[in-house]
Amino acid sequence: MPETPPSNPLVSRSAKCRAVCKALPDTPSWPSQAQWNALNTSISGQLIAPLPPAAVCDPTLSVFNNASCAAVASQWSVSDFHAKDPLAVMQPNWEEDACLPVTGVCCDLQQYPRYTINATKAAHVQAGVNFARTHKVRLIVRGTGHDYLGRSTAPDSLQIWTHNLRGLQWYDAFMPKGCAIAASPAIKVAAGQRMFEVYDAAAAHGMTTIGGQDPDVGLGGHLTGGGHAPISGVYGLAADNVLEIELVTPSGEIRTTNPCTDSDLWFALRGGGGGTFGVILSATLQTHPIPAMTWSHFDIAMTTPTRQSFWQAAAYLHTQLPQLVKSGLMGYYNISSVSPLEPSTPLILGAGVWILNASKADFDAILDPVLDHIQATYPVNVTRSSRYEPSFYDWWKVYSPPGAVGTESQLGNRLLDEKALSLPLDSVAQNLQAAYPDLAFICNLVSGPGMWNAKPPGGV
Repeated sequence: MPETPPSNPLVSRSAKCRAVCKALPDTPSWPSQAQWNALNTSISGQLIAPLPPAAVCDPTLSVFNNASCAAVASQWSVSDFHAKDPLAVMQPNWEEDACLPVTGVCCDLQQYPRYTINATKAAHVQAGVNFARTHKVRLIVRGTGHDYLGRSTAPDSLQIWTHNLRGLQWYDAFMPKGCAIAASPAIKVAAGQRMFEVYDAAAAHGMTTIGGQDPDVGLGGHLTGGGHAPISGVYGLAADNVLEIELVTPSGEIRTTNPCTDSDLWFALRGGGGGTFGVILSATLQTHPIPAMTWSHFDIAMTTPTRQSFWQAAAYLHTQLPQLVKSGLMGYYNISSVSPLEPSTPLILGAGVWILNASKADFDAILDPVLDHIQATYPVNVTRSSRYEPSFYDWWKVYSPPGAVGTESQLGNRLLDEKALSLPLDSVAQNLQAAYPDLAFICNLVSGPGMWNAKPPGGV
């Protein structure tokens, strides 16, 4: 007799998966309209079904209006415009370019969440989590839409929009519940507040906190992603400076977690990714006295037809970064073509770097020898300027405008450690050139002793 064939594991797995697959619209698994109506009633009418902002450009929709379309197009690159809208995200490619501000182009509304809970209190978030779990509806969380990986949007989903969870509370001396650690100045921030609001509130008390460089970054995604900041090299990541988090868990429970309670959840929230372990309602952040700073803007630009000498100059700068960072230098820099839409044009490295609580003379003594060597050794043009600023906050208000949004973008990431930057110069140059995507490098120089030796509250 022939042998009995082995069971197909894919078949048994498929049967198991069907029991947990997400519900889809226009199928029996999708909640009925009566169930959606009941959800809306339970949250006092906060369930909305918004259209994307560029829907006014679609001639097949009742909201079509040429003047409104032109107004949306004029705001399309403005971060604040997207942050305030329940459906707009930073890069439209994460929504398959489904609804762009172009007159006469139809929108694919199926690429967006079907319903949105405009949450203004914790009970609204609880109701959304419980509904999604009960009915197996895909759930997403959106604060500002400031997400380089597109996680704040998804088709066929229920979205919890946290933008209108508002509140800022100052503490002269805050101690997490159940903890026996030293009290410290802190600010409790609701999930809907943006970084410029947090910085402003802390500055009113002569303090600052670890927040995003961009003023429109939101609390939840920044914190749960680890959260680098312009001053992380001294004070560590946002995850190192949070004292307590209030959230709604997947079970629908409101929990307060800190270094002394729910240690596993506390550890996971501080870097585990936005929306992964729950929906953040608020976080209490450690603050620090506003530091002074000396900063520099410098450019390294090609002056020859070939790029080899530029990459040699850029490589030399990179080999010096470990020592510069140990000296307290931090900042951001880009490498791109002079005309980004024309990759064949000359390359330029543009940087903004700083050291906290350093005099201009001390700062120049650290950075100038590196730039002088580049100018003297390679056929490139180096321009620079530096100045002392008595207040990091005042500097940030002037020199950190919201980033441009509304364009196609998908980032790849490389983490360059000291070992990678200590290779021979030619190897570093070859690696940089091989990794260059013919569009731009966006480089975050946010490491430093404050991160290496970070001591999170409670030691967790």
